[in-house]
Amino acid sequence: MTTVLFVHGTGVREPGFTASVERVRQGLRPLRPEVVVTPCYWGGSAGSALHANGASVPGYGTGRGAPGGGLSATGTEDGEQDEDIELWGLLYLDPLLELRLVASESTGRRELAPGAPPPGEALSSAALSLAGDASLRGLLDAAGIGEDFASAVAAVLTSPDGRGFLRTPAAAAGTDVLARAFVAEAIGRRTERNGSAAAFDGTARDEAVARIVALLPGDPSDEAGTHRGPVTRRLRHLTGRLALGLASAQVVKRRSALTDAAHPAAGDVLLYLSRGAAIREIVAEAVRAAEPPVVLLAHSLGGIAALDLLVLRQLPEVALLVTVGSQAPFLYELGALPSLEHGSPLPAHVPRWLNVYDRRDLLGYVGAGVFPGRVDDVALDSRQPFPLSHSAYWSNPELYRLLAAELP
Repeated sequence: MTTVLFVHGTGVREPGFTASVERVRQGLRPLRPEVVVTPCYWGGSAGSALHANGASVPGYGTGRGAPGGGLSATGTEDGEQDEDIELWGLLYLDPLLELRLVASESTGRRELAPGAPPPGEALSSAALSLAGDASLRGLLDAAGIGEDFASAVAAVLTSPDGRGFLRTPAAAAGTDVLARAFVAEAIGRRTERNGSAAAFDGTARDEAVARIVALLPGDPSDEAGTHRGPVTRRLRHLTGRLALGLASAQVVKRRSALTDAAHPAAGDVLLYLSRGAAIREIVAEAVRAAEPPVVLLAHSLGGIAALDLLVLRQLPEVALLVTVGSQAPFLYELGALPSLEHGSPLPAHVPRWLNVYDRRDLLGYVGAGVFPGRVDDVALDSRQPFPLSHSAYWSNPELYRLLAAELP
């Protein structure tokens, strides 16, 4: 009688694990009724946990990011700082976003006098000369974006959004909006060029923006287009939350809940890679207690633990290893698989290995390229986006048809 030993993946706890085991039983029963599906639950005794009740997490259980709060060191309200941070998060994704929004809100608010040049003409001329200011150049160079700033300015000014903004009355008082676009575009270009963001903290960024605003001509008495005006403040508040969802301020405020939701998954991975023997021993004990032939059906991190166990020990009762959505091949290629250095072949005693993946599962990898001749990769399509695709295997009838044909 064949025993399928179901080894769960990272972050799984009860009652979710028992529900997954029952789903596997229901999937196999019509096709292979004689097969016994046995649970191998390691998350309860060997999984990660907050052993000090979150003492290492700032503000855990208080709803705050850290003890204290209310006012920053400069006396600025936290809410205003949060809005700034959320806005910058959007600008890093789309440097022209604020220009576009302010222009759309300010169109038609104030007509130019007949024959008067658009306010953007003087702004454009001054902006093209910004790189010649020694003080600004020092700030930009220290941030690592001096080399990209001139091209960023030109790109913003010549873009359709930039030209549209400069034609509106908001441009006369929107020097801060323009300055943020320049800096965000420069940071984006530096990141794209070098593959990493510049060492540019928020204070240095704001100092550069302030210097740009001081150098650009404008009418500071007109707040129609500035960040202090009600239009842009409202846009910040709404677009930041709609576009980013869990914006940085919300992450800080909800850090306790997010930690509770995320730490089992991330913690299990870290715990296994540093001290994974306990998890492997639970799998080994379950193999010894099962009636052979045994099939290890292992998901995600469970697949890593199962492969490591089979590399490190000879378990003749295991006839087949089936990994599902597993990162074991990727860790091996990185040189991070605990049981085997990259370049070392799988030991001959490792049984046949079937590796199931979904191309939409960003945590599923293929093994044939790194273990040639030792693993069979099988692609399934759950028709689910990531991250749902990582657990959708167990609801896919194709998986059970595959298993039914491959089980001893």
